[in-house]
Amino acid sequence: MLNKAILTSVFIFSISAQASISTYNLTPVVKSPFPLSYSELDANGFDLNNKELGYLSEFSKAYVDISKHFDSVESVCFEMDTEYSGNGSTPGEAGVTLYKYFVYSDTYRGDNRQSGRSSSLARPTFSTCFNESEGFSKSFIREGKIAFTPYTTDSSVTIRELRIQVSGVSKIKGDLVTLNAQLNALGTDSGEMLTHSVEPNLTYSLEIMENNASYNNLGGKYNSVGMSYVNIDGDKEVKVINDLNPVYIKPQSDISLFFIGDATHSSGSVSINIKKVNID
Repeated sequence: MLNKAILTSVFIFSISAQASISTYNLTPVVKSPFPLSYSELDANGFDLNNKELGYLSEFSKAYVDISKHFDSVESVCFEMDTEYSGNGSTPGEAGVTLYKYFVYSDTYRGDNRQSGRSSSLARPTFSTCFNESEGFSKSFIREGKIAFTPYTTDSSVTIRELRIQVSGVSKIKGDLVTLNAQLNALGTDSGEMLTHSVEPNLTYSLEIMENNASYNNLGGKYNSVGMSYVNIDGDKEVKVINDLNPVYIKPQSDISLFFIGDATHSSGSVSINIKKVNID
């Protein structure tokens, strides 16, 4: 289903003349550091009647933010690598609990619900997909997040890596460009810029969509990306794109994107949406 090679790509295929399904690999927000040690008991206390927006992601042990990516969700796929501290075959099961509710209309929704999948760990990697009905998948769009709790049933088995792949109708327009922190970090005699072609004399917005890039082995995050281009006065200009707001430019040349850091210790990537905008 998922694999580490696939998780570096974005897939788009047409389902109609009006819409297409896109698949994005999203970085989960996890409330504990890896390796994770969650059990089925961590789903206890779930309040079926709490209808406050944001409750699902507050209660769960993890979530992915889809607010910038999707207008609708078709499927959610999970893959987790486990690690056994004992000897022999991995005992117990691994699983995931997904939190949701049914959306009947813009003003009426059902009580909170949960779906669960699990299997024995004959192999150390567990994977599963959820294909929720439209009413339930609308709760993901309303929340802007997909909330879930991954777990194992044996305390000697932990979760060392977690990968999420979400498919649905994308709200992203323009181009999605991905910087690799190892390849595009400019340091002493290392790294290269990523160049993206644009049309001159048009206004573009650049916005960070997904950021899991680290500059050291401790998980220190790259909070921004550098950008170089020739502006409308013919001068070379450098700007910063951060996680907070889109940046608007009117370039006369291609755009060069980069990190400033040591490629040897950098890891992860940043995805940036580059699109034309009508504000001229």
